[in-house]
Amino acid sequence: MTPYPDRVLMVMAGALGALMAEVRTPFGAQTAGLSAALAGLLAQEWDRAAARLVEENTAVTGLLERARLIVTDEALHVRIDTVIARIPASDLRVSALRTENDELRGVLVDVHAAVDGVAGEQHELLNRLIWDELRESTRRRHLVTGR
Repeated sequence: MTPYPDRVLMVMAGALGALMAEVRTPFGAQTAGLSAALAGLLAQEWDRAAARLVEENTAVTGLLERARLIVTDEALHVRIDTVIARIPASDLRVSALRTENDELRGVLVDVHAAVDGVAGEQHELLNRLIWDELRESTRRRHLVTGR
């Protein structure tokens, strides 16, 4: 048997939901219900985490590749080149993808600070594209709930 985490978490969520009716106190029922909901959300995130991180890392890498053409700060340029050269790695573990994501987003924050408010068509376009990706990144993280 292979214990697929998303499936196990969904079974746990169902079991905790069924347990709610058997719990005698409001606190116990609320705790079981909350645990069921959290297990369901964890299952959802587990199932999509790698795909979401690969998609986001690819998008941010594209923004950094565009930024390397217009960024004039030499230290920032070196950071962009360094992070782009290392990523994407071949390790598809969520922990590795999350580390890459953190590194990419850290450089993107500094790029955004460097281009925000700078006059010029390329700077303004990159600023808009960064904001678009930040909105899309937020959308990617939305979880489906029962409400």
